[in-house]
Amino acid sequence: MNTEEAIVSALEYERKVRDHYAQAAKNTDDPKGKEIFEALAQEEQYHVNYLEARLQYWIDEGCLDEIILETTLPTREWMARGKAKMRKVSLNRSYANEIKMLKDALELEWQVSEHYKKLVNSLDGDSKEMFRYFLDIEDAHTAIVQAEIDGLEKNGFWFDIAEFNLESG
Repeated sequence: MNTEEAIVSALEYERKVRDHYAQAAKNTDDPKGKEIFEALAQEEQYHVNYLEARLQYWIDEGCLDEIILETTLPTREWMARGKAKMRKVSLNRSYANEIKMLKDALELEWQVSEHYKKLVNSLDGDSKEMFRYFLDIEDAHTAIVQAEIDGLEKNGFWFDIAEFNLESG
């Protein structure tokens, strides 16, 4: 796969996940859920805009420019601080709809990450580095979505780390 084909394929994945988040924002009646889905949809739109610009630059110049993709999502450190807050949240209604949408989003994020892994392994130079950076961002998206699922399911996990140990007494 060449750079142009890689960018076009990445755009397909990014648009698909963006559309899922936008639809999820419309389908939830929970204000906080809507806010989260809208933030993720906006982040994915930034990815689409970035890739469209890189594609046009590639077509025009035959190389990639060095513009770095910015992320609007919080850092892992910020999310870690939310851990204590999530434990105190009292869920007074069913979040089955939101959990389903989040699990669907998680599957999409895994698909995007797998695609970027393939691109990183098959491309060279600037193209490889661009998609390596995308892979890091998508891994963070996966962590965010999983943390939301874990928080709503109150399953004792935060970013795949057990919050307690049954054997420790």
